[in-house]
Amino acid sequence: MKNSFSEDAVMVARLVERNVKIFLKDKMGVFFSLLAPLIVLGLYILFLGDIQMQNLESAFKDLPIEKDLLKNFVDNWMLAGVISVACVTVSFSAQEIVVKDREKGVLADMLCAPVKRYIISIGYYLSNVIITFFICMIVLIIAFIYMAISGWTMTAGEVFMSFGLLILSVISSSAIISLICKIIKTSAQHSALVGIISAAIGFFIGAYMPIAIFPKAIQYVTLFIPATYSAGLFRELFMRGALEEIEKVIPQAGSQLEKNFSMQMDFFGKTITAKEMAWIFIAFTLLVFCVWIVVESVNLYKSRDNIKKKSKE
Repeated sequence: MKNSFSEDAVMVARLVERNVKIFLKDKMGVFFSLLAPLIVLGLYILFLGDIQMQNLESAFKDLPIEKDLLKNFVDNWMLAGVISVACVTVSFSAQEIVVKDREKGVLADMLCAPVKRYIISIGYYLSNVIITFFICMIVLIIAFIYMAISGWTMTAGEVFMSFGLLILSVISSSAIISLICKIIKTSAQHSALVGIISAAIGFFIGAYMPIAIFPKAIQYVTLFIPATYSAGLFRELFMRGALEEIEKVIPQAGSQLEKNFSMQMDFFGKTITAKEMAWIFIAFTLLVFCVWIVVESVNLYKSRDNIKKKSKE
């Protein structure tokens, strides 16, 4: 039993190693996976940031509050959104390995080989998690560097929790993307879907515009997207320090800013805070992961049966 487990672990590790090497071998693919969230950050610095700052400055124009503090608050809101979006978009890019293997028949060859079905599934999933975490970790470090330059307001505990939240967000996104990409048969379809998802996900999770400004119907749709809660939790960690500094000057401004910048959310008529978001996000992640296990098991059984039938014919 112990030898069998160690052999399976070795085979999973080799498959993960193979997939990661394939991803890293495509230097341009790695570059564009990292570039996508950084482009969003660049657009914010050049354009979107000024719009948000003008709105806040007009709201606080007659109050004694420093412009740098407001800028820090808005900057951290955008950085939280960039990282949340990256967890989804990078995972989509990493899933191209599976799509190409399916398109070229490599996956079919693996299913014909004397390899346990779950090893193949776990290998692909873990490679997606590792690749996504590696790229998003770089984005997170860049975000911390930007915050250190523009004005640091996070505690050491919030920094460590950010790394933990990143891991949970990657695990959730990778499972969801693996399920979505089940319908993708070719690289062309995958590229088209990546473009659509990359453009839409930032709006739906409140990364580019606060969810609070959306119509109620759209706000309720966003509640069914796990990344919405990931973004909300990142905002809580990134923005809490700046918000507390603002509250020292204007105590009554705190609750309104939390609502306007989606640090609190309307959950079907009930206002939920970060603690409740965390529990919902964990529940969503567990649910998605369970669905992924069931779907992977069913699909791999069907795939192997189909291959056996074709080989007999």
